Amino acid sequence: MERTPSTRCSRAGGLVALGGSVLVAVSMFMPWLDPDAGAAVDYLHLGAVDAVDADRGAYGLSLTLVPLLVVWCALYFAWRSHEARMVWAFGGFAGAMLLYGGDLRISAELPADAFGLGEIVATVGLIALAAGCVLALAANVPEPRPAAVRPV
Repeated sequence: MERTPSTRCSRAGGLVALGGSVLVAVSMFMPWLDPDAGAAVDYLHLGAVDAVDADRGAYGLSLTLVPLLVVWCALYFAWRSHEARMVWAFGGFAGAMLLYGGDLRISAELPADAFGLGEIVATVGLIALAAGCVLALAANVPEPRPAAVRPV
């Protein structure tokens, strides 16, 4: 594969996606659940909550996927061909959708009035991650070469 220079729009998409994945990772240390009379529960300790116990598979997948997505988003700046960047964009978008689905599944059983700041930061991060992947994908689609004009 040939090394091709990235465009400004493509680099911006990569940076937005990387920033979004870092926001999601940081949100894991913020309070996700604010019980009325107790201490806040961050995402890493959310597995101890009874409502999350039924969704142990989605919770485990999300815990594994968050650090992998941060590394995946950093790989954008190491891969230089259009084909590799397109694979990166599809993989990042798929990872963002998996995390969002897991977040919805885990949050469905939690009390609606107890959501903490971590939930909001994670949602903003996932939106930024998905938007950055789409922007990088759109910017890496190579322009078609004009067809040679043949005299009639």
